[in-house]
Amino acid sequence: MTTAAISRRWTCSGCGMAVGRIDGHPVPLPESWERSGDGYFCLTCRRQRAADAAQDEAPTGCNAEVRARARRAGLIEFEVRRTPSLSDSTIARACHTSVLTVTAARKRLGIGRG
Repeated sequence: MTTAAISRRWTCSGCGMAVGRIDGHPVPLPESWERSGDGYFCLTCRRQRAADAAQDEAPTGCNAEVRARARRAGLIEFEVRRTPSLSDSTIARACHTSVLTVTAARKRLGIGRG
């Protein structure tokens, strides 16, 4: 996620949001952003991509409920991997889910709180 490159403006390849300093001085890529082979992505788009990837892994022909559960699991797993030191309650609030669901995901991934 970190990069030595700096830029006057960073633009998300997903949503087009641009960030930079108002005075135009170059800045490093924001901490919550990621550089990938597809471009640069803000945290919102990174979350969306994780949920989309998890949904794509759902069985072909499954119903909307199964796809929704897969999306939610993908989002929670993304957040646990991204910020393992955060409490389960903080991650649950970010994902709009229960603490028990985050705790179960953390156990499934084998990722304890840092």
